[in-house]
Amino acid sequence: MRPAKIIRDSIHGDVFLTETEVKIIDTPEFQRLRRIKQLGMSYLVYPGANHTRFEHSIGALHLAGRLCNKLRISNEETKLVRFAALLHDIGHGPLSHTSEELLERYLGQSHEEITTKIIKNQNISYLLEIEDINPKEICKIIKGERGYLSKIISSDFDVDRMDFLVRDAHHTGVAYGIIDLDRLINTLTIHKNSLAVTERGLRAVEALLLARFLMTPTVYLHHTSRIADAMFLRAIEIAIKEGMLDCNEFYRMDDYDIYNFLRKANGYVGEIGRRFDRRELFKKAYVKSWNELSEDVKKSIPRLRKNIEKWRRIEDEMARDLGIEEGYVLLDIPEIPTYKIEAVMVKDNQEYSIEEASPIIKILNEAQKEQWNMAVYTSKENLDRVKNLEVEDYLE
Repeated sequence: MRPAKIIRDSIHGDVFLTETEVKIIDTPEFQRLRRIKQLGMSYLVYPGANHTRFEHSIGALHLAGRLCNKLRISNEETKLVRFAALLHDIGHGPLSHTSEELLERYLGQSHEEITTKIIKNQNISYLLEIEDINPKEICKIIKGERGYLSKIISSDFDVDRMDFLVRDAHHTGVAYGIIDLDRLINTLTIHKNSLAVTERGLRAVEALLLARFLMTPTVYLHHTSRIADAMFLRAIEIAIKEGMLDCNEFYRMDDYDIYNFLRKANGYVGEIGRRFDRRELFKKAYVKSWNELSEDVKKSIPRLRKNIEKWRRIEDEMARDLGIEEGYVLLDIPEIPTYKIEAVMVKDNQEYSIEEASPIIKILNEAQKEQWNMAVYTSKENLDRVKNLEVEDYLE
């Protein structure tokens, strides 16, 4: 593939693009990614975290090309994988993962499903078809239906993860995301229609998984970001329920659109928007780790996460019991993390589970729930009242 353009990337240096890749990047659907922050609300914690899905997607394409070259994948399959890497995030809503659960709840679609719908639309599908590429084949790779080609895009050590860990560490200034991309790419191999790592690459895989483990509490689940996310989700839910915002329009919005909507809205929704402008976030009034919870509450957590209506009723009940306005007591229950590794290591034509080969991964599996905690947030003026709340009584 002869390059038509060279882009200078802050992480990877020169990125070479074909003519069709440039045309896809120049579509309105892809340009929208310039206006969607990679880390959502994390810029409120790390001032440098203003990088976007746009440069991440180009970085993923670059790494996909490198990995395909190392694996000696055919030119035709390399084309498919590069396009899939470039387009894999095109369906993200405003503020990236911050809005993802809202889209799933109200549209019944993940960002991957929205991505495939956008790829099949007229603009992008037309450009792919000029290259004699069926857009459905790109969608199959993104949805995980094309064996090792899909694993390059989405797996335990995919190009998506390789790029965002290094890029997020660079822009936040957090050193935990530094991994040896060269070693990792050069020690990956195709095994049983999937991706595996050779024994020489085990340390590089450990470094990637350790980076993810350390970046999770430091960046991805930083308490200030979680507070902002909880405020955003509650405000958007109310806006949708009250008919102020159409969810079918919401997923097409970018960060600028949604902030403009929030600051112009009335009532609670507008108040949250103005709080973001002034960085007047709620405060943490209550926090408990997984090991501090009773067994009954631990059992109720997964069920409660699936029942958002009950979750909101609990928040409102806590607020009423304290004489606080609804919406100003927010219960944050993150997804329980898992570090189960499906990929394998190959040595002397024998396969071994990564967990079996690496004591470090075993330790990460044991330590993962230590990162998890449940919290309640409220406005500064209500902090003392909420601190005395027996939160677990509402959850059992």
